[in-house]
Amino acid sequence: MSLPQRWTDWFEATRKAAPHCFMQLATVGDDGGARCRTLSLRERHGRALWFTTDQRSEKAMQLERQASAEACWYDLTSRIQWRFRGRVHFLTPQQHPEDTLRLWRLLDREARARFCGPPPGSLWQPPKSDHFRYLPPTPEDHPAEDFSILVLTADQVDVLELAESPHRHWQYHGEGRAAPTRLVP
Repeated sequence: MSLPQRWTDWFEATRKAAPHCFMQLATVGDDGGARCRTLSLRERHGRALWFTTDQRSEKAMQLERQASAEACWYDLTSRIQWRFRGRVHFLTPQQHPEDTLRLWRLLDREARARFCGPPPGSLWQPPKSDHFRYLPPTPEDHPAEDFSILVLTADQVDVLELAESPHRHWQYHGEGRAAPTRLVP
């Protein structure tokens, strides 16, 4: 490949060939330290990556205070690392009912049930009865109150081709309509 195409097209081609797209999302904690967790990419719209999240989670609270974040995905098949740096905002069921309902319906019953339980990161309490084995009913026709879509809008995308020798490192800005900058890997 002499000069890569727009990152959005390249990313979709890579993602289409991959079985999963689990990304690590890094945020800034209240103490100024880095925090990282794995999320499943649900959709991409232009330069916006969409993930589902619980508004009660630590990451959502951190991102409300400091909206800068970076997501990273390494695809084992192509041996390409993708890094997306940008700002985050949330789409809630109250503000975006159609989008949140569509993604809510894509979740399985167990995933939806997590939004109806205790907040993420709270202390685990042993069940008082045998009912813990049965998931609470979760309506499919409307998302839980704390369900939201975490949107990372990529201002900068770094692509590292590790299958190539020598490795190649490309940096895009925005949607990548302009030619990327080649960097030393």
